[in-house]
Amino acid sequence: MGLFDHFRRGDDARDRVAIAIDVASGVLDECPVCRGISDKQRDDRLPAAELDVHQRFDRGDPSVMMFNGDRDDLIRRLRTVRGRFDYHCLCHSTG
Repeated sequence: MGLFDHFRRGDDARDRVAIAIDVASGVLDECPVCRGISDKQRDDRLPAAELDVHQRFDRGDPSVMMFNGDRDDLIRRLRTVRGRFDYHCLCHSTG
């Protein structure tokens, strides 16, 4: 474990929240077979994901408590985490 890995772990947890919101709102897809996540370029679902973020903050949802009220950070992550995923999941890519 490197010196800066301690700080990176917090980012991983925040990214997991953004991924969960993206999957729940349809921005990202989760394969029912391999459970892999893929990005089908559903930009039209981003407003629904942003609305979900605002509703979670307004309700005081425990899943967003780590952001300490910083909605902009989570909304920014909704877009940036998509870069990790391919258009197809693993089982679809392999045939």
